Amino acid sequence: MNTALTIIGLSMLIFLVVFYLKRTIEKRKAKKIQEQLKESRHVTEREKIRVYLDKINDETRAKHK
Repeated sequence: MNTALTIIGLSMLIFLVVFYLKRTIEKRKAKKIQEQLKESRHVTEREKIRVYLDKINDETRAKHK
C-alpha cells in the first residue's frame, strides 16, 4: 500500500513539473515573438525615416545643381 501511494505521489509530482515547464517554455516563446515583432516595427520605422531623408536630400541636391 505504501509503495502504491509513493508511485502515485511521484507521478503527480512529475506531471506538475512537466506541466509547469511546458507552460514556462510557451511563455518564453510568446515573449520572444513579441520582442521580434516590436523590433521589426522599429526597423520598419527606421526604413521609412531613411527613405524620407533620402528623398529630401535628392530634392535639395536637384535644387542646387
